[in-house]
Formats: sequence, C-alpha cells, structure tokens
Amino acid sequence: MRLTVLNYTGVTSDRGGVVSLVRALSSSGRFECKLGVSPGFKQSRTPALDAVVFPPMDPETINVAAFARGFVVARSMRAWLAVDPWRVYHGRSRAGLIVALWLWLMGEGRAVATVHSLGRRTWFYRMASAVLGSRLFWLGPSMKRHYGIGDSSWAGCLTDCVPESSWCATRADRGRGKPVLFGCAGSLVEVKQWELVLRALAAMSPEVHVCVVHAGGEDGTAASAAYAARLRALTAKLGLADRVQWLGETANLPSFYSRIDCLLTPSRWEASSMAALEAAFAGVPLLASDQSGTRDLIEKAKLGWLFESGSPASLAREMAALATGTRLSEWSRDEAALRTFAAPTVAEAHLEAYSRLVPPSV
Repeated sequence: MRLTVLNYTGVTSDRGGVVSLVRALSSSGRFECKLGVSPGFKQSRTPALDAVVFPPMDPETINVAAFARGFVVARSMRAWLAVDPWRVYHGRSRAGLIVALWLWLMGEGRAVATVHSLGRRTWFYRMASAVLGSRLFWLGPSMKRHYGIGDSSWAGCLTDCVPESSWCATRADRGRGKPVLFGCAGSLVEVKQWELVLRALAAMSPEVHVCVVHAGGEDGTAASAAYAARLRALTAKLGLADRVQWLGETANLPSFYSRIDCLLTPSRWEASSMAALEAAFAGVPLLASDQSGTRDLIEKAKLGWLFESGSPASLAREMAALATGTRLSEWSRDEAALRTFAAPTVAEAHLEAYSRLVPPSV
C-alpha cells in the first residue's frame, strides 16, 4: 500500500509558501501528497496538486468560531482517514493545527501538524505543543525560541524544502554591477513588512547606487489591496519611483532570481521564507531580519546577513555596505548544509515521522 498524506491548509488559492512546500514534497515521489482546501479553491500554478475539498474554514484565524468550524472539518477529515489505514493527516496552517487538536480529542492517531507562523498568541502554540507532544513540528529553532518551547536545536523540526532541480551555481559577477539590485519576493500583505525596504532606501545616501524590484501581488483580500495601495503611495511620497519596481505576480521566478544580487526578507514575522530558500538554491544571498525564522537558514548554510529587526536604519546600513563593499562578490554558501533542504532529504524526514503512525508494511 502507498502512504497518502493529506496536507491540510484550508486555503482557496495555490499562492503561498506552504503550497509550494507541498508541491516540492510531492516532487520527491516518496509518498503521495494531497492538499486539503476549502470550497472555491483555484489552482494557477504547475504542476497542479490533487486537492481534497473540506468544509470551509479560514486558514489563519484563531477564535471561538474557528474552533467550531475546526470541529466540523475534523469530523470530515476523520471520515477521510477511515477509508485507508495508510492515510495520514498533516495540518499546515493555524486552521490545520486546530483540526489536529480536534482529531487528537477524537482519538485519531494518524495526525500531525507543523507550525508555519511566528504567531503572537503564544498561549495557543504552547497549549498545542503540550497536547500533541512529538506530533507537533516546527520549521526551525527560531520558532521554538519564539514560543519558548524546547531547546535551540533542530530536533523536532520538519523544514521547508525546494525541488532538487532548482539548484544553480552562484554567479561570479554578483555585486559588481551598478546599481546593485536587491530583490523582494512574496505577497503584498502587511506581515511581510515591505515598507521597511522603502524607508531604508529613503534613508540611504543618493551616492549609494541601489535599486529594488519586488515580485508578488495581492492575495485577493481587501486588506492586501489596501496595503498594496499604501506601498505604492509611500513609494511616490518618498521619491523612490525610479529606484523601486513593483512587478506584480511573476510566473518565472528562476528568471527573477537570476537578475538580482541579493534577496531581502525584511519581516520579523517570516517563519521560514520559501522565497529565501528558493533564492539560496538559485545562488542568491539573503539579507533578513535577525528575529525571523530565515535566520536559521542563514546561520546553518551561510546564506547571507542579518539586520536589526524593524529598523529601517539598520537595513539601510546593511544594504549600503553590501552595495559598496566586497561581501557580495566574496559570498559563498555552505553547499552541503543547503542541500539538506532539498526535497528528497526533507521528504525522508517526513516519511520517518509518518512511519510511526501507520502499519509497518509501509
């Protein structure tokens, strides 16, 4: 029998890092991956994932109503699991974690969850950790520190990954062109804190020749549309129209990564940036918030540098130093460490976790 893993998010779109992770795990071929979604789910990226629709649930809300909806989803999920003993549930959003808790209360043993966010409601994640124990996973040590759970090791972590085919050599001419091109990749949502990049650019001397290009669009919500409008207004207000380019949704991200000299991940709430991992595999260094989960990637595989979280001045200093010094041209990643984030390796770690939940013949 073939192991089938239902990666539940409750999303209605295939945008976002979690869906990219599921797609990468699927590419490994180690087990069958399905995506658990809410009604109205639409796919625009390839390869398409096999999606299973469950009752509607907001993927990122934690409140009384979310727990009520989670109970409904959990009952439906339990029926899906009952069809085959080689089926496993893996929650991969706040909604996914709520459903995992309900499945535990229902006595369902084939359920795990991964925390994919640096949330503010630490009580919820500590409670989930106490209830689920070894069936709750983290993306990296920074998440455990953030929630005050466990040690600072990689134990208990199931990391993000990208397909092995994404691997590229580093560019020899990085940082030697004028201006130096910094890239940003991700949805136009407040949690990404893209405004820090704009304020950092405005704080830099005009003699430092840098430009920024952003790949990513709105996520379909009114809040995202409003945030995007504020970013464009701030770009104009700060006089940065000739130094910032908003590309919108970008289908060819490998081409985008090949253009830039360094990727910026400014948000302190970035749990583990898939864009950062994709860029690193493409041979692009990172500059990230020192309180984000991306710090784990940088420290483990020498993927770049950090700036003081939430400080446009610190970000400006680091960008200027990279643009005027030799760090970009001298940068080299720890290739052996980075390859541990390739899909085949990470899929094996997932398979080991799942093997404890299903019959031994798997």
